[in-house]
Amino acid sequence: NAIFQFIIEAKDWFREELPFSLVVYYIFFCLCAIIFIPYGPFCIAIGFVFGLQWGFAIQMVAIFLSSSVLFAFGRFVLKDKVHEIIAKTDGAQVWKGLMKYMGKDWQEAAKINILLCFMPVPYGSHPYLFSMTTIPFEQFVLFFMLGMIPNTILNLLIGQALAEAAAPEGLNGYHIIGTGVAIVAIVLGVWYASTIAQQVLDEAETVDETDKLVTDKNRSSGASQA
Repeated sequence: NAIFQFIIEAKDWFREELPFSLVVYYIFFCLCAIIFIPYGPFCIAIGFVFGLQWGFAIQMVAIFLSSSVLFAFGRFVLKDKVHEIIAKTDGAQVWKGLMKYMGKDWQEAAKINILLCFMPVPYGSHPYLFSMTTIPFEQFVLFFMLGMIPNTILNLLIGQALAEAAAPEGLNGYHIIGTGVAIVAIVLGVWYASTIAQQVLDEAETVDETDKLVTDKNRSSGASQA
């Protein structure tokens, strides 16, 4: 199979050309994050090449570098453009509600930061959105990386399982079962966290709608008194 052979050759090249190949990967990953290319395939590929342990370290560095670039772009370079794009999206009102919700205290902001990692939103949009807030970068990146850990481990395990299936010595039954159990457990955890995240989004949207009604009511009262 030509595709399979290409994948194996790419894996060998990646390992043989270290650390140059990692530098290329980090640059490519950051560029793809800027245009919202999904995170999962990259993580699965790294799991396929390096396995769980080294793959985890590599991906944590990738998350830190890419989120740093996107956060800086959103806050200092493309701030007006990001505001314009968000204002035109269907979720604009939700995001306004979230910003007010996060303004309560840093703990609320950290909770939303982590929970948003479990929502089906493009990877690159998360740092852009938080760059629009007053949250310091250090606080954002810490909780963003924590929130990305479950999805990262899940995808790395998938990549590692694919690598083991492709190995000449064949599958290790016990290892595959253990990997399968871990994947199922993480999927369930991600699903549960996503339900909580959706509740937070709904609550934030309600907060924004309530504030809007109060503002409209105050304007109407002011106009009547005038």
